[in-house]
Amino acid sequence: MRLCLITLSLIVPKLSPAQRPTNDARHLIERYNDLVCTAYRNGDSRIIAPVVGPNEGRKLAALIDVKADAGIRLDSKLLSLNVTNVEIDKDEMRVKTSEKWSYRDITAGSGEQVGEASEDSYDMLYIFKRINGQWLVDRIQFVGTPHVGRKSASLGTGAGDDHGFLPAPKEK
Repeated sequence: MRLCLITLSLIVPKLSPAQRPTNDARHLIERYNDLVCTAYRNGDSRIIAPVVGPNEGRKLAALIDVKADAGIRLDSKLLSLNVTNVEIDKDEMRVKTSEKWSYRDITAGSGEQVGEASEDSYDMLYIFKRINGQWLVDRIQFVGTPHVGRKSASLGTGAGDDHGFLPAPKEK
C-alpha cells in the first residue's frame, strides 16, 4: 500500500493552489472552443448549449445559424492557447487568454473552401457565470486589437465580426 502511494505521488503531478484555477479555466475554455468549432463545422447551434449561458448562447446561435443558412461552414483550428490571468469572485470568473487560430469557410455540401483562409491571433477575455452549479460562458470580448489575417469574411461582414466577439474596449 505504501509503495502504491509513493508511486502514485511520483506519477500524478502536484498542482499548487495557484495553478488549479488556471488549469480549470483552461479546461473550460478548451471545451467551449471545441464545442463552438464543432457547432460551426456542422452548422448546428444546439451543440453549444452545454457551455454557454443565455447571453453568449443567443449571440453564437445567431452567427452559426446565419452561416448555416447560407450553406457555409466555418472550419477552425485552435493553434495555441495561453491562459494569462484568472480572477474568480463567487459566481463570476474572468479569464484572459492569448490565442492563435486558423480559419477557413467551406461549403456545406462539397467542403470546398470559400474565400480566403485566415490565421489570427488575439487576446481574449472570457467571462463565465456560475449557472445551476456550473461555469458557463456569459460573454467574450477582445482585449486589445485582434490580428486577423483575412480582410473579409464570406458573408460580406468584417472578418472580426465572424468571430462573434464583442469589440475591444476603447482605450482612453
